[in-house]
Amino acid sequence: MEVQEEFIKRRPLQGVTAIIWKAALFMIAVMGIMYILGIHQKLGFVVYQEQYIGFFLGLVLFSAFLVMPAVKKNVSSKVPWYDWILSILGLLAGFYMMLYYPQLITSTTNLPFERVFLSIVAILLLMEALRRVVGLILFTIVGFFIVYAFAAPYMPGALEGRQIGATQLFNYLYLDYNGFVGLLGIAATTALAFILFGQALLVFKGGDIINDFAINSFGRFRGGPAKASIAGSSLIGTVTGNPVSNVMLSGSVTIPLMKKHGLKGSQAGGIEAVASSGGGLLPPVMGVSAFIMAEFLSLPYTTVALAALVPAVLYYLCLFMQVDLIAARNGMGKMKKSEMIPWKKIFTTFWMVLPAFVFLIYSLFILGYTPPLAGVYSAAIALVFLLFQREVWKDILSRLLEVFVGTGKMLMEIGVILGGAGIVVGIMSITGLGFNLAYLLVQVGQYGVFYLLFAAAVMSIILGMGMPSMAAYTLVATLVAPSVVEFGYPALAAHLFVYYFASLATFTPPIAVCCFAAAPIAKASPNKIGIEAMKLGIVGYLVPFAFIFAPVMLIPIGLETSITNMIIKIIFAVIACIIISYGIVGFFVRKLSVWNRIIIIACSLAMFWPIDVFGQSLIINLIMLGIVAFILVKDWIQNRIDNQQVIEDVTVEATKTT
Repeated sequence: MEVQEEFIKRRPLQGVTAIIWKAALFMIAVMGIMYILGIHQKLGFVVYQEQYIGFFLGLVLFSAFLVMPAVKKNVSSKVPWYDWILSILGLLAGFYMMLYYPQLITSTTNLPFERVFLSIVAILLLMEALRRVVGLILFTIVGFFIVYAFAAPYMPGALEGRQIGATQLFNYLYLDYNGFVGLLGIAATTALAFILFGQALLVFKGGDIINDFAINSFGRFRGGPAKASIAGSSLIGTVTGNPVSNVMLSGSVTIPLMKKHGLKGSQAGGIEAVASSGGGLLPPVMGVSAFIMAEFLSLPYTTVALAALVPAVLYYLCLFMQVDLIAARNGMGKMKKSEMIPWKKIFTTFWMVLPAFVFLIYSLFILGYTPPLAGVYSAAIALVFLLFQREVWKDILSRLLEVFVGTGKMLMEIGVILGGAGIVVGIMSITGLGFNLAYLLVQVGQYGVFYLLFAAAVMSIILGMGMPSMAAYTLVATLVAPSVVEFGYPALAAHLFVYYFASLATFTPPIAVCCFAAAPIAKASPNKIGIEAMKLGIVGYLVPFAFIFAPVMLIPIGLETSITNMIIKIIFAVIACIIISYGIVGFFVRKLSVWNRIIIIACSLAMFWPIDVFGQSLIINLIMLGIVAFILVKDWIQNRIDNQQVIEDVTVEATKTT
């Protein structure tokens, strides 16, 4: 969930300043854990959530301005005087909310000067921190909405909004839960808990254990390194929610292995990029986005996780199939025994990561724990069991410090990003722009529902470029999803639809951050990796259309409407994923002709269309399946005939020689 290290220049802090910065990050993590566990209640203190969010905001802004330079060139380790001022102002803006929130909510008129001043300071500091952490893309988007808030009464047609005074606007964004406070609350609780869980796994070698297990499990099959990449990256990615860091962690091992076994650098990089990006789509954690979606929709987390299960399985099934076919086409064999770790050693460590995952799922689905509480307990369990590794004891204190500081560092960035996204959410709420945008997109849909969905998909990809999945989802859920819901689609399907496309932005050119992260490891062009990734991730672009047209394939909706329809839709979607893999790779038992590939792809696309059990759609799907079966069986028979002919020719030649 951290913004990619490669694309951020941090100030290399030293000495006392570095200690102060790390102490602030440490406090973000530790105080967050104490709040989630309700330590303040056990001690008899009453703390409003907004007070805790004020504390969180103050430390996030303080630490951000200490380490993020205003200009990326010639970065010095010394913090300039103006950044010290900005850091202290950020601390004041947050701590003012923490100390005076009970009084602030009771007074709505005759606002004191310091309240107005600090609300303006908080918004401006968030904007500048956003520019430093993410760059100009999100900064420009948020800036546009702030300008719109003042210009709303003068905008034409459907873009016209309510007139809001500057004092009212900044005060609303600063203190109202519909402003940035709401999203900061998610960052300070749910995101904190699962970032802590991910950090505990990674710092105490849990990620390495998962990777080793994946390599040993799939290395014995053809295309082993590529399949191991898919398995390892999906498991690590669902917890960390950071596809770029996932590429760096898993890819540093699997990409060289894939190249060694015959894959091109662009293919190896593409496989890792798509596998890592899918971690945020895979339950149970989905990179924390599932919990944000549950908050947006006022649904239980379990409902969102169940809905995401089938699309995620289809995504990885298609990727797995393509990798298997590429391995078969290229003659890519299995890994050598010397390249794998002995199973005895694997089993001595793999059991250490299982209890945390088992408890996480059990506590969320069976015990009904809140996500933050389940995340913190799972992190604690992970730490306890990972301490059975002898090698971590020699530097246990530094590792524990790294867990908390690393959690704080990620939250510094996520807090800034979600705070910026919260400004957008607040402005859309107070001006009425959210309703107006939904109305405009629905008007586009009058020309055909596909135009509406295509526009929503493109907007989601654009908004998702260069941003963590949580922030990307927050924006598209606010800007795009309401229009899809207005057109009559279930809210759960609509939110999953836009979330998928926002997540695919990580490997969709031109920005494709995962491809840029994989490029130096694969020693290949990011653009070539991006092209390969788009082919490998093709189902990621198709499945959202499948479940938006036929929401019945999402388990919670299917269970409420028609279980028969749901099962049939899922079966045909699975078949379509397998079939399209043959067409994209161009291989079955031998290379497929161009025309056969085109026909197979066309048939698989038709099979993604919604199924009506008692209508013609089912018949169309069966016809498409029959066409593909005919092509593949014909190709299989012809391949056997050709092979038999080769054997006969070799036999005749050998007879002549003797």
